[in-house]
Amino acid sequence: MNKQSIIETLINDGGSATFAQMTAIVEEKQLKTGNPLANAKITKMVNYNMLLNANYTNMVNNRREKEGKEADFQAKQNWFEKVNDGFNGSIVCNRKDTTALYLFFACNNAKTLKYFVDGIEATDEQISTIKKFKPAPSKATNQELENDIIVRTVKLSGIKEIKCGAKIMFAE
Repeated sequence: MNKQSIIETLINDGGSATFAQMTAIVEEKQLKTGNPLANAKITKMVNYNMLLNANYTNMVNNRREKEGKEADFQAKQNWFEKVNDGFNGSIVCNRKDTTALYLFFACNNAKTLKYFVDGIEATDEQISTIKKFKPAPSKATNQELENDIIVRTVKLSGIKEIKCGAKIMFAE
């Protein structure tokens, strides 16, 4: 079984919403101007607590109702599309390159465990530089929420471990 099939089975892709934890290696966005690491590939190992198989539009509208606002949010089309279940699915692919697969999820919280510079664990000095040149997070203006719904996509290839209920998938 390949990683996609294992993940689809583990998370019951397209099934009911479920909480999970994941450890993954993801790219760290960096401001380039004046950054001594501008030409390096910066990645980080992150531990995510997340909600899978949840419909983004519904999540935003549920939060809007809780905040006493009109539940009339409609998600705009973006760079990816769902692979298995067009409503609840969490496995997505890039519209322009359908072989590029990602896990789409609502991020409850994320903790960075390690940083890497060109694949080698970053030194304390490099970590300081990485943090200094990290872009400020932007607010999701179209949700019109006080407390944004944060969604993320992570390349399937970067996933090291997913724990969903009592089931755990370890990457190769």
